[in-house]
Amino acid sequence: MADTTVTAFTTGLFYQPAITFTGLGSGIDSQTMINRLVEVEGRQLRRFSAWKEEWLAKIEALSALQEKLRAFRTVAAGMDSPGEFQVRQVSVSAPGVLQASAAPGAALGTHQLLIQQLAQNEVEVHQGLPGADTVVNGSGSPRTLALTYAGTTFTVTVPAGATLTDLAAAINASSANPGVKALVLDLGPAAGETRFRLMLQGRDTGAASTIAVDDALTTLNGADGTLDFTAAAFTETQSAANAQLRLNGYPPEGWIERPANLITDLIPGVSLTLTAVSATPVTLTVAPDTAAMQEKITTLVEKYNEVAAYIRELTRFDPVSKKAGLLLGNYVVQIVKSGLTQAATGNAPGFASPPDRFLNLAQVGITTDADPASPTFGQLKLDEAALSLALREQPEAVGELFGAALSGVSDDATGTISYISALPGITRPGIYRVTATVQGGILTGGTINGHPALVSGDTLTGAAGYPEYGLAVRVALTDGDHDGVVRLKSGLSRTLGDRLDGLLSLATGPVHILIKNYQDIINGIDDKIELETRRLEAYRQRLTEQFARLEAVLGQLNDQANYLAGQIQKMNNTKS
Repeated sequence: MADTTVTAFTTGLFYQPAITFTGLGSGIDSQTMINRLVEVEGRQLRRFSAWKEEWLAKIEALSALQEKLRAFRTVAAGMDSPGEFQVRQVSVSAPGVLQASAAPGAALGTHQLLIQQLAQNEVEVHQGLPGADTVVNGSGSPRTLALTYAGTTFTVTVPAGATLTDLAAAINASSANPGVKALVLDLGPAAGETRFRLMLQGRDTGAASTIAVDDALTTLNGADGTLDFTAAAFTETQSAANAQLRLNGYPPEGWIERPANLITDLIPGVSLTLTAVSATPVTLTVAPDTAAMQEKITTLVEKYNEVAAYIRELTRFDPVSKKAGLLLGNYVVQIVKSGLTQAATGNAPGFASPPDRFLNLAQVGITTDADPASPTFGQLKLDEAALSLALREQPEAVGELFGAALSGVSDDATGTISYISALPGITRPGIYRVTATVQGGILTGGTINGHPALVSGDTLTGAAGYPEYGLAVRVALTDGDHDGVVRLKSGLSRTLGDRLDGLLSLATGPVHILIKNYQDIINGIDDKIELETRRLEAYRQRLTEQFARLEAVLGQLNDQANYLAGQIQKMNNTKS
């Protein structure tokens, strides 16, 4: 029996011939022979398909690398400025009186707050009616209730036959109402004929948010079948008032006032929520949240290591099995690895010791595993105890190491050369030597980083085409030749983020460009596969037609052989 196990190329996946036969005329399994011949001829097509699978696997690996780089970039972006990295925690000596929170980067310190008064809204209550369904407008025609809130007057139309409940609903539904909330309050049977009260409440706190009835416009005034809802019929049960407090004993003879109990503009970066008055000052302390800062650093290290581990997997070579990683020797992967390694192991750009306490990750307990035999070779190792100590003793210095965002400083102790500004995204962070010449009180020239700088008044600016492009420094107009150092500092999180931005760029990023190149290669292979498939289809058709002709010839020969055999048999029968 013929072997019927064939590939997709020989089972009609790409082409199903119009002529089919099984060799019944000749006894030959022609279809199996055709399939085998096509299978042998399809070696090139199989090579193309295998080649395509290799490139697809490389694209998949590079795409996965991109995703890991993006995840790493997200973490780095969340701590690439002092405000984002330097997390704060706030403690309050009397939580029942004051609650507080601080934004990252808020100034550290301790404050004393004395709360004299809470901000409150105004409440006005009507003198009362016997029922919620008591008709307030029995005049037979519409009447009005005019209210003034926070200086804005609005009128409410009260239909004929309206009840106390209807009046409250009309106030709340008025599109002109700037902030008065009305409700009907039931005091209970003991209140008798004044059991149900209309209560008006201001939406906002603060001394300006007062409520008043405008008697001049109100016609729901107790005349002509109406009940009295003029100003005299209301009692102020709570006055609109500002919060009053003192910060660190100031002002000594007065109060700081705010219209709300949520105060965000008193201590920069700190939100205060006043909940009660205090007889004595409440202590509020803003301190570094070292645990949160350490968590950010730990996450950054983890994301770095995920990228490093994946790159090692893609590029490793096993000397025992002789198997190589999918992207061993790939130049783009080496660019990624080299770029991240340099950013993570070198000094932060623009940092110098002194005066900076920390220059690199190793000084805060983060080193690189340099043992090739280690399973974490090339990854960062985190000494949590060392990092915790650095955060505890020098939290601001650690914060700057990670989060400095193009902060400029001058190391010129004389003050002759000072930093002014730089162009974000253009001026490169680093350490720049500045020289300047002043003659007759005029800045006549100077250099930055050894390159001639642009002169304007008392300012030198880095020229285009150099790393210092856009860096501006001021020179004191004292005659003589001056020399100093200006540093533009970038924390390691920002440095890593900038490097990742370059690697992930859709326009110039090497990973994206390589994936596109690989896709172009696959498109070319697809064209070859299409051509080869059509060739094999034509080849199958020719074989099918050739075997069909062979079957026809063999059938004729069989017929002739059978005829001759019959004639011979007849001759033998006649002789016998």
